Parts: sequence; C-alpha cells; structure tokens
Amino acid sequence: MYKNLVTLKKKRESISIVDLGYNSIKISTYDVYKNGRYKKQYQQQEYVQIGYNLYKTNNIIEDQNIERVVKFLNKSKAELKQIKNNAVIPIATSAVRDADNGKDVVKNIKKKSGLEFNVLSGLEEGFFSYLGAQSTMHIPNAIFFDLGGGSIEIIHVQNYKAKKIICLDLGALRLSEKFVKFNGMLEEEESIYRQLEKFLYGHLPTIDQFKIDETMGIKLVGIGGTIRTIHKFVAGVFQRPSLSYNHITMTKKMIDVSNDVFKRLSQEELSQIKLIDKQRSKTITAGSCVVRILMEQLGFSELLVCPTGLREGILENYLYFSMGEKYRLKKKFIGLNYDDVCSINYSDNFNRFPTYDLKSSPFILLGSHGDCFPKKIISTKLDKKRK
Repeated sequence: MYKNLVTLKKKRESISIVDLGYNSIKISTYDVYKNGRYKKQYQQQEYVQIGYNLYKTNNIIEDQNIERVVKFLNKSKAELKQIKNNAVIPIATSAVRDADNGKDVVKNIKKKSGLEFNVLSGLEEGFFSYLGAQSTMHIPNAIFFDLGGGSIEIIHVQNYKAKKIICLDLGALRLSEKFVKFNGMLEEEESIYRQLEKFLYGHLPTIDQFKIDETMGIKLVGIGGTIRTIHKFVAGVFQRPSLSYNHITMTKKMIDVSNDVFKRLSQEELSQIKLIDKQRSKTITAGSCVVRILMEQLGFSELLVCPTGLREGILENYLYFSMGEKYRLKKKFIGLNYDDVCSINYSDNFNRFPTYDLKSSPFILLGSHGDCFPKKIISTKLDKKRK
C-alpha cells in the first residue's frame, strides 16, 4: 500500500488537452504519475462560440469566430508554458468538423497560434467520450450520451464494449440558435418551443433502435457541461448533497421540473440564477429539453451524472499507447474496444447503422500494436519562443 502511495507522487509528465467545441474552448491540464494515474491540476474555459450562427453563414466559420479562438489560445499559451507541459493535445469537434471551410480554419489557427488541431469525426468523438466516461463510471452495460454545443453522441455499451455510436447535430447551442427565442413575446416563444419538441421527437433515437438485453440492467449515463449544470440546479432546488458526481442520479421527474422552469424564464432571469453561469443560460433550455425527450424516447426513469468525458478519453488513449504493456493490462475496457473496434455500428443519422469491416473501413493501424482506429491523435510541444 505504501509503495503505491510513493509511486503515485512520482510525476511522469504533464499533459494538456485543448478541446475546441461548438460553443466553448476548454483547456484541461493533468499531472500523470508513473503508475498511470492522473489528476486534473488546471482548467480554464471560454465561450468563444466558434460555431456561432454556422447555419446562417452557409456553413462557413466566420473570421471573427476564428479570431476569438486565436486570442484565447495565445493568451493561454503563456500560462501553459509556466506549468511546464510535456505535451499539448489540441482537438476540435462539431463546428470545425461540419464547416465547409474546416480545413482552412485549422490552418489559420495553426498559423496564428502554433497549435494544430486534430479534427475528430463523430465516431471518434463518441468513442473517446465513452473511454473518458468509463474510466470513472465502470458500468458494463449502458447507454452513454455526450451532449455538447453542436452535437450529441449516443453510445450503446454492452459488456464494456461500444456496440453502436450515433452522432447527431442536436447540440444545445445549435438548437438554441434555431428554436429558442427570448423576445418577451410569450405566445411566439411557446410556439417555437413546441417546434423544438416536435423536431427532437422526430430526430432522437428510440430504444427500439438498439438491441438491448433487458436482463443486463442497462443504465443511462449523461456526459457534458449541460448535464452537470442541470445536476447543480437540481442539487440546489431539491437540497441534495453535491459532494461527488460518481454514480449520482437524477430522476426523470427532476429533469422534467428543471426543463419546465427553464422554458418559463427569460434569458435574463436564467442568467440571474446563481447555479447557472451566464453563458450556459443561453443554452440550458434547449439542452434540458434534449435530455428530457431522450429519456422519454429511451424509456429511462433515471440518469447517472458523469464527471468525465472527451478530454479524459483523449488522455486515456494517449496513456494506453505510451505507458507500456503492464499499464494496458490494467485498462482492459480500453483493450476490449480496440480489439473489436471495426465491429462498431456508427451512424450520423439515427436510422442508418452500417457496420464497418476491415476491407471497407476508414480505420488505419495505430502504432506498433496493430490496433485499428480512424486516426492517430497528434500531440505537440509548446515552443519557448514563438517565431
């Protein structure tokens, strides 16, 4: 026991994950110890909204959105250098993935900040979100979902293996821009909100679209800032303890009550709720509606709140291929998924479930381990001086 405690204190390296989402950009820095454990030491976030009004600009990310990202990155680089990071892993998701000028956006950001972003596909985002969530939840049979600003990834897991991954453009900010209006005209707001509900009922999957073995005791697990914000609100309203997220549940009734409260308030009123930060107040109404209707569609009465997700999944993947065989043996749930990754059913439209095979799959061999995966995630080191 004492040997493990000593080993835990011996730091191996520090890794920063830069996560550029549709709504916000987050930087999480982890100290990694020689036994493979890690601890988050630093995090910052800014709502740069790179995907803002993407549907109104012919699917083009505008220069002003890019400049907000670059400004944040250049400001943050000085702080990251002080932490003495061994590596920085930049990832981009929904907005950059979907934009017609996504490749140019990546080049532009690299030119102005020095950071080259790995653009994740919907499959990759769902897969890594699951790895990060499972690293703390340890639930063999579940449906995990990661609700972000631009998209939602839904992952069906059986015996720790991802069986199906669905990626849909139903993120909280994307939906808010289309369906949520705070104009003070109650009848119009209610009419538009009903359109949102109808849209979600038509686009979110139902339980019938998953081959679920009900005898396995399947759980529903929610990932992402919207889920944690709803839980924070629920914990305050219902005076529930909020000491740890691990295996904390919210009932369907709690979700219903939260959504009902949010949709009746103006954005100004929402922003005055101390349990909801100002930027999240713009998206929490649509986000809570997604959670409520997804629970109805899938038939769950409870939702588990997950404290980890995509960034931890990227870190888990990095460590899995850099720590050695002894470490990989400890991470059996990751090995199970890499061993059979080509059998995962993937869809970006919930009524289409193609199965990849080794001949037609876009997967490539990653490293010397012979494990298949769409792309190798590239890390970088910060230069002491920017050229």
